Amino acid sequence: METLVDDKARAAYDETGGIATAELKSPRSVPLTQDNFDELVTYSNDVWIVQIFKPEDGNCAQFHPFWESEILKHGHLVRFGRVDLTHDLGKWLPVKYRVLPTILKFGRHLGSPGIFPITAMHETPQQLMRFVMTSFPNIGMPLDKDPTALKRWLGSAGRHHKVLLAIPGKSEEERYKSHLGVRKLGFRWGELFEFRTGETSRMIDMSAGNMPAEIKAALPSKDEADKKAAVMFFSADGDTKPKASALINWPASEDELVMVMQSFAELAVPALTPRTADLLCRSLAIRRVYCLVLLDPPDAGAKKAMEEIKDSRAQYTKEVDEIRETGGQVAEEEDNFIVPTVRLFRRPKGLQPSISTCRAPQFAKIEQALEGASAMLLDLDTGRIAALKGLTSFRGIYPQIAYEDNLKWVDDALHPHMSLPDCDEGISQHFRRRFRTASILETLVQIVTMLLLFEALAKSATQKTLKEAGKWAAGAGVLLLIMLFRSPPFMRSFTGYLPASFFAPALLNQ
Repeated sequence: METLVDDKARAAYDETGGIATAELKSPRSVPLTQDNFDELVTYSNDVWIVQIFKPEDGNCAQFHPFWESEILKHGHLVRFGRVDLTHDLGKWLPVKYRVLPTILKFGRHLGSPGIFPITAMHETPQQLMRFVMTSFPNIGMPLDKDPTALKRWLGSAGRHHKVLLAIPGKSEEERYKSHLGVRKLGFRWGELFEFRTGETSRMIDMSAGNMPAEIKAALPSKDEADKKAAVMFFSADGDTKPKASALINWPASEDELVMVMQSFAELAVPALTPRTADLLCRSLAIRRVYCLVLLDPPDAGAKKAMEEIKDSRAQYTKEVDEIRETGGQVAEEEDNFIVPTVRLFRRPKGLQPSISTCRAPQFAKIEQALEGASAMLLDLDTGRIAALKGLTSFRGIYPQIAYEDNLKWVDDALHPHMSLPDCDEGISQHFRRRFRTASILETLVQIVTMLLLFEALAKSATQKTLKEAGKWAAGAGVLLLIMLFRSPPFMRSFTGYLPASFFAPALLNQ
């Protein structure tokens, strides 16, 4: 009854079609449990808004119509999930709840989850909308106030390759709405690319001093500035010349933008992790995706494989066109697919994610299925892999996939996030894991090192003179540094304080 008395709650209730029932059913949000939380939320490239609730709780019932209304409005931007405490107290959750409902925001950029402050119920709709809409970092460049911003950004070397989107937008409101989908794209693909956006007509009118000629040439004409967007790819080394570009109709669907991102990613052959697998190897609604995974390839080998894959795609497309021209039939599943190339490192490769430096507890199943092969096909949608043994060239890979020719798929070797290198673990987690999995000799070395460290610390604390104490403290410090520099999580954190230009990744296919 309280819901029907409050005008705003009544409006939200009506908008959801009367979903707010005694069971608080929510067909548009995902039920989350201890079994699926990590797979769906922790390792996700999306922002998740998660509600912790009990159906019989009065506050949860009063909040429910606002929740359903927000899903209707912004379910295309963020993902919504719920944890029902009726049969599960949720002690496994990363945040302890004190009141119900508790609303949490999970995202890679947040670190710890964001908590939605529920205060007065009449303020909930506006606050909840703001909570959702502020999920993504702002990537827009204020070119009207700072015309040099674009050239400065492109000219600076960084840790990621760069993507620039020139987007139409006549009014402030239109630009804001257009940027929301792109901000989501920038967040999801943030592990691979650094994104910026600008308004198309403003970029067209910029002076030659602030707008490199190669970029201006990639922009749509003035006549099409309000109906086309330009997407440009730049290397991380500070070169202001685009390495690739595309013109697309605007507004564009999310799948169209993702297809452009996948084509850009092919220029870099990124390392495979649970997150990059989700970005590059997950099929779209309009296209099937299989990933060619190269294991520990040298750069020259990866570049050669990319060229062969490109040749294979072109040759297979030509064959399909010839079949159709002569009246033959080709099924859609035999034609509408792509094979992006990625790298999976088992051995250490600088700061790149690898099996030896990151957490991948179930990689052994993949290793067993490979049977010594140095490449495999990954079908992430079905969780299958197929070892490519004895191949000296990948030029036949497209017809091999289309006709299932000599492919032995293994269904139970791939786990969504435990088979691939996950580098998000902390220093203490990494140390405990390495200690548990180390060989006897490695364990002895670790124990001896720890004993020497403790002895040095104890000696420094018990010395009578400051000089002697300093010597022992210095020795303890050296041992500690040796231990830390052998820890990949520490090295990744440490290099975060160094100039990004030191770690600009190279493009393999320029």
